[in-house]
Amino acid sequence: MLTYSDAAKQVSAGTLAPVYLLAGGDAFLEDFFIDEVVKGFLPPGTRKLVFSLDDDRADQVLAELTAYALFQERQVMVVRQVRRITGAARAELLAYAGNPDPGKCLLLVMEEYQPSRGLHKELAKTIPVVDTRPPFPDKLRSIASYYVRQKGFIIQPEALDLLLDLAGDTAGHVVSELEKIFTSLQEGEVVTRELVAAQVAPDKSYQLWHFQEAVARREMERSLRIAVSLMEYGTRPTQVVGALATLFGQLLFIHTGTTAERVYTGLNKPVTARLKAMQNLYSLNETCQILRKLLAADVSLKSTPMEPSQVLIALVAGICKGVV
Repeated sequence: MLTYSDAAKQVSAGTLAPVYLLAGGDAFLEDFFIDEVVKGFLPPGTRKLVFSLDDDRADQVLAELTAYALFQERQVMVVRQVRRITGAARAELLAYAGNPDPGKCLLLVMEEYQPSRGLHKELAKTIPVVDTRPPFPDKLRSIASYYVRQKGFIIQPEALDLLLDLAGDTAGHVVSELEKIFTSLQEGEVVTRELVAAQVAPDKSYQLWHFQEAVARREMERSLRIAVSLMEYGTRPTQVVGALATLFGQLLFIHTGTTAERVYTGLNKPVTARLKAMQNLYSLNETCQILRKLLAADVSLKSTPMEPSQVLIALVAGICKGVV
């Protein structure tokens, strides 16, 4: 398994594999990696071939992949929804992955990240797998830094901190804001904190999972900012409390050894992946205390005239600071 940043660096340095599996579903990471491969592998002006097994037949895709022409130029082929390939076509794809044409670069795109199952597991035996899951904040930092360098600019550490603080919900959002900043600079110039502050508006599209992920990392300032933003844009305080109850309920299962992997948890993949590390930040006793406080907060929000935002802010700050 290759991290996204490592895979992108290899491609940028001219080290390309003839077949890759991109697994995880982040559209920006997929498109950026594909573009880097195209720039590194194809002659200028040559277009990549794109297929989707939602619309295209597997046998047609494989026929194009295995076609041979005496004077054929290099090709980049992108095949999306590859998980849909079955039967003889699947066997043929696996055989090709084990003995690919060096004149072609095949990029197989799988929206799910399932390293221990099915086609993902089989392909990983012979080809590099690039992790394109939505990145956690620490990974997003390295992706943003790499993108700035690739575009020929420099970014101050404090400017990057502020950029991620304001727009760090997705890789696509961060890059979109960077592109807007680049239009006001000459290549080689520095992205400063002042420039970020002047040009990047705070994100207004937080989702509950962003809040869960911030609390799971015990990031108080970010958790409070997201909670306030959620309420400002229509999320009910009881929904925020419910999201916390779901998070700490799953953490309780892990602490007590009663979790079941195949049961729907109510958490998305990035937050679920964080639960094991969260175990080191919140003890079993503390988790039980938090769940009791969440129950009390839910009752308070539904039955008392107290200002909901005050109840919620005090609750979130207490959880993250460890004073619940």
